[in-house]
Amino acid sequence: MARAIALSDIHGCNRTLLAMLDLLAVSKADTLYFLGDYVDRGPDSKGVIDTIWRMQSEGYQVHCLMGNHEAMTVSDYEHVRLTGRPDLGEAHLLSSFFARTLMDIPVEYIHWMRDLPRVMEIPGYILVHAGLNFNEQDPFSNQDSLIWIRDWYNDLNREWLEDRLIVHGHTPISVEAVKTMFKRHAELPVQDIDSGAVFYTSNIYGKLCAFDLTNRALVFQPNVEYL
Repeated sequence: MARAIALSDIHGCNRTLLAMLDLLAVSKADTLYFLGDYVDRGPDSKGVIDTIWRMQSEGYQVHCLMGNHEAMTVSDYEHVRLTGRPDLGEAHLLSSFFARTLMDIPVEYIHWMRDLPRVMEIPGYILVHAGLNFNEQDPFSNQDSLIWIRDWYNDLNREWLEDRLIVHGHTPISVEAVKTMFKRHAELPVQDIDSGAVFYTSNIYGKLCAFDLTNRALVFQPNVEYL
């Protein structure tokens, strides 16, 4: 059966992403939703984007949202381009491109990050990187909140949300906390799937989480970047 699957906060961990895709046995009948933060911190930001592009070119159904790290990269790049001031950028990101500064990154990667949407609705779900600002009349209207907001659960408007579940990343929580949230959707219709994949030395993080939206199942892949 075709599945819809959400992942978030890969943070340059391309080997771990590839291991997860193998673990999931992803096919071209499935639809993947990536919720942002492909770059920074991990060793292969370029590789993560290249994997996504390769899958799309091969006919896999892959949809991507913007995370705050893509927004920061684009903002820093534009600042350097407009002012001419030197900006070395995030070290791991640059290293993956064999770049000395942000301006050495091929512009097609910057444009891809710049043009990513910030929220997506599919039947039964709202997919977003960080969350929604329910202090706004239209929670989708605050574009910054979609990629930056934290600590928003207490403001959640269940009448507006109806029977939808919000799936997001951005705020790393322990694997056990991800699992606990999964059991409490009736109480809190939100699922954080950022289990801190890039923090490979941690006892409570260090796994990439995939949420099978079709079958309501969580899948965890340990970080394998440095094995």
